[in-house]
Amino acid sequence: MRFFYKSSLSKDALLCTIMTFVVAGLLYFIFINLTILDPFEKAFKDFKFTDIYYAERLDNQRVNSNIILVNIKHADRFQLAQAIEVVSKQNPKAIGLDIIFKDQKSQFTDSILKSTLANTPNIVTAYYRENDSAVTNHSYFEVNGLQKGFINLNLNGQNTVIRDFLGAKKENQELSFTSQLAKTAGYIDEEYALKKLNEPLPINYIGNKDVFLNFSIDEVLNTDEIPAIKDAVVIFGYLGNGNEIYDIEDKHFTPLNKAWVGRAVPDTYGVAIHANILNMLINKNYISKVSTFIIYLIAFIITYITVLLSMKLYKRNSFIYDLTEKAVQLIISVILLYLALLMLQANVYVNIMPIIILPLFGIGMIDFYEHLVIFLNKKYEWKSQLL
Repeated sequence: MRFFYKSSLSKDALLCTIMTFVVAGLLYFIFINLTILDPFEKAFKDFKFTDIYYAERLDNQRVNSNIILVNIKHADRFQLAQAIEVVSKQNPKAIGLDIIFKDQKSQFTDSILKSTLANTPNIVTAYYRENDSAVTNHSYFEVNGLQKGFINLNLNGQNTVIRDFLGAKKENQELSFTSQLAKTAGYIDEEYALKKLNEPLPINYIGNKDVFLNFSIDEVLNTDEIPAIKDAVVIFGYLGNGNEIYDIEDKHFTPLNKAWVGRAVPDTYGVAIHANILNMLINKNYISKVSTFIIYLIAFIITYITVLLSMKLYKRNSFIYDLTEKAVQLIISVILLYLALLMLQANVYVNIMPIIILPLFGIGMIDFYEHLVIFLNKKYEWKSQLL
């Protein structure tokens, strides 16, 4: 500890660290307030270093076989009703419909679907929150006792990467679609959801649709018995109609995208995202998020240590410092990023961007700090051990 606190350069390192944070804060303020930089700001927000973890998946997680997806394609309501009945006969723990029936169509098929919904006690339907209103099923399909949950996935506006989810809205006593499914299946209760899931939580993705057992609606209708459905949670939703490359219906950007920089095409269907969230709720496999205060405290400490060591090297041999500056910055970046990925593997999410950028910026600020203290020394006889 004496090395850091009794070093002749400790005061300079501390002042340079403070200067780094002030300048970085001013630059960030300018960055987010200049409209000409909006495209860069959006790209910056859409990228997280930890997306590399999900895009490449550094560890192998076991697939939860208790979640089954049914691709509804563009099936009509009569086919949907038949498929729900087939699945219900296999005794699943819960059935989810990631579908909203906004309007009435055919009286005959609508009546069959309504009857099916009314006679399936463990079914969960969906609605969508839009500002202060809700997009729900037509009142014709609102049968007594029908459970429902909101399917909103995007907490930050359109075309952003889906990293977090909200499991409950405590003020309105509302549960999300996946929370309602987990509750219906007996994995959580309402009190738990309202207490533990009422703040945005990072989604612990295990993979895209292929990591879950999935069937097309045609396979369900043409099969008398599917043993895997017993005691599983079955979710009906759209998973493409044969041309996934160009099909962006109900598709979203997620960290699973292999192109974790410069995303152009959404990569994951909404029902697959719901399945990932449900998998997390079933296994209680949550990701702990390190608070912003702790992040910047760690960033400050690492920046201070980095600046102090760099100043010592600079004062001892400025030529070697200039020669190794970029290499040191690269090594620091790789080590910190690797540690963040290891933490994520242990289900702890660290917003590593400030912790990486600020120490690197601090190294670059040493030259500016030196010019500043030279000016202050000449004008006010400022004392600095760096000179």
